[in-house]
Amino acid sequence: MSKIVTISNDYLSVDISTLGAEIVSIKYMGKERIWQGSPVWQGHAPILFPINGCVYDGYYEIGGEKFEMKAHGFARKSEYKVVTEEKTTATFLLESSLESKKVYPFDFKFRVMFKIACTTVQVYYIVENHGDTKMYYNVGCHEGYLLDGKVSEYSIKFDGDEKSVQNSLLTDNFINEKYSEVAVKENGLNLGDFFIPENDGESIIVENIKSKRATLCRGDKEEIAIYYSDFPHLVLWTEGDEPFIAIEPWTGLPDVHGSGRKIEDKKSIATLDAKSSKTFYHSITFLD
Repeated sequence: MSKIVTISNDYLSVDISTLGAEIVSIKYMGKERIWQGSPVWQGHAPILFPINGCVYDGYYEIGGEKFEMKAHGFARKSEYKVVTEEKTTATFLLESSLESKKVYPFDFKFRVMFKIACTTVQVYYIVENHGDTKMYYNVGCHEGYLLDGKVSEYSIKFDGDEKSVQNSLLTDNFINEKYSEVAVKENGLNLGDFFIPENDGESIIVENIKSKRATLCRGDKEEIAIYYSDFPHLVLWTEGDEPFIAIEPWTGLPDVHGSGRKIEDKKSIATLDAKSSKTFYHSITFLD
């Protein structure tokens, strides 16, 4: 049965569920900042592993063998073990099993460590390959931030000198290798210029983004800074008129529409040598 682990300091209280190692609440100075779910989207901040997005036709192949995989992988629906639980830090572990090997035939350990320091939530994702062959994988974050107003009242500022971002377009949730330019104005990328009713449920997918920090702003007020130097891609997403924006650093991407099935050909797939590990880091800093 799932349980909630809480870490806290004078500024932050962070609740993390053992189901998915998912942050289900961040209270900053007593105020909730994570989306609490609705019938439209019930998530909060799922962790994406071992893929980001969808695989074409719902399966991929390794050595000619087919493996089914749901969108964003299985880790977000898996139960993690609590490895450490202290006042300001907690670590969660997901290991390969007979069940996981039905969809992902690798011997792995996937650790997620949360730390809080002052007004910052730090998250480390440690991927370990315990097998004797190369492992294919991706890691992604999917935090949904609760807004005080409509999405159209907010903008995203980037730390780089980006005049526009190139949005990867989708067909049936798969990249179609066509792009549109989304303007970044002086006050940043105005979310209301893109997330309008006729674009309901769409994403902005920025491949190989130059910036490594995105700051959520309401007017001139900077509210939350998301740092993601280890993640080459950034996704922005919301749904309908719901008052949240998901700011999602990803290492991978959805499959290309009509692409082949071999996992080694999957766009932006990462690899990890046998008996090795890799750590990814991102942070969330509350500014207001």
